[in-house]
Amino acid sequence: MAKAATSEKRGTSWLGRPFELRPGSTARDYDPSTELRDPKFIKKAVLQAISVGDEEAVVAILRAHLRVLNRSKAAERMNVSRQAVHRLIAGSRKPSLPMLGAFMRLLRVESAAA
Repeated sequence: MAKAATSEKRGTSWLGRPFELRPGSTARDYDPSTELRDPKFIKKAVLQAISVGDEEAVVAILRAHLRVLNRSKAAERMNVSRQAVHRLIAGSRKPSLPMLGAFMRLLRVESAAA
């Protein structure tokens, strides 16, 4: 059986037309990292997730906030190793209660500095 030949023609991935805004409409850029850097916003979100008992949301918020920070400085401020911060972000381990306490102290320090 002969080898199948690869087509020289490029396929299209989308057949629709580009979306156009109406004249006079205002569009703004949205960057989620600005909110994820805000320690007051993160603290409020963590406390709200704890109050409803959603531990998965607490871990997701913690990871999202640590992703936008400098890991070395965050580890230093949390008084833990950089490797521990990396493991939290990577998802290879869940935060313990002392680690959560260190994270909340980090938020307090960041709030005071802002």
